[in-house]
Amino acid sequence: MQQKRFKKQIDAMLSFHLMKVAFQEYQKPIGKLTQKQYAKALQNAQEEMLLHRIILRSQEACCVSIPESVLHQTLRGIIKEFPSKKHFHAAIKENNLSLKKYTIALHNDLRVETILARISCNIREITADDLFCYYKNNKSEFHKPEQRSANHILIRCDSESPGTKNAAQKKILSIHRRVLAKPNTFSKEVKLFSDCSSATDNTFLSKITVGELCPKLDKTLFSLETGEISPVVENAHGFNILHCLNIFPKIHIPFSEASQSIFTIIKKKRQLNACRLWLHQLVKPQSILSQQ
Repeated sequence: MQQKRFKKQIDAMLSFHLMKVAFQEYQKPIGKLTQKQYAKALQNAQEEMLLHRIILRSQEACCVSIPESVLHQTLRGIIKEFPSKKHFHAAIKENNLSLKKYTIALHNDLRVETILARISCNIREITADDLFCYYKNNKSEFHKPEQRSANHILIRCDSESPGTKNAAQKKILSIHRRVLAKPNTFSKEVKLFSDCSSATDNTFLSKITVGELCPKLDKTLFSLETGEISPVVENAHGFNILHCLNIFPKIHIPFSEASQSIFTIIKKKRQLNACRLWLHQLVKPQSILSQQ
């Protein structure tokens, strides 16, 4: 694969950033990336590495250090994401990193995070007027959509096996006739016959919002009235029956309830803008110098 040809040419810092980007963006080790994914990850890693170098040369970086305890705690957390310590050490070795070089790169990465966290604290105070203004201009964000709770019977089958599919269909049709005749027995039928996880943990589908279920079940559930039982619905998992238990109408969240979440939204936006402005001011002189 393409990444194996590049592996020996990149330095330790770039190896660190490449490993980090591969896990963050693709949840894969570098060796499992496709050529297209590797090319994108390499580009992002190179950009991140260059930006980190600029940040670590800034005045704000001179007084920032990471305690050994924090560094080793973070390293232990990263190692735990691997199946074993052996897998972690194999991964860094595969990417031309010794444990010492990886730890140095991690230390620098934590320093950058700390610097940006400090920069993001330099934001102006958020006032009550700021909160209400945001609420007034973004009212569509502050509502709870319609939700429904339901009981669910699933009879799994192998769609490629006509025999098991026919047997599952007969079983679900029999159950469907019984629950239509006696709706109050639906929960009992769930416990006795359903292959849905809700049957084993004695729960039901609670407060489902549009889009949470597969398209067929989603459409079916949100077409039912309270207490209504659906027809048999076939999907990729097998045959299904839904029993709509409750409908929770869409409600608007008042300002008194929304104010805390608005404070968090505004704070995060201002922190992000503060970091962007600082980085822009930091990177701009570097760009001018590179052109001279």
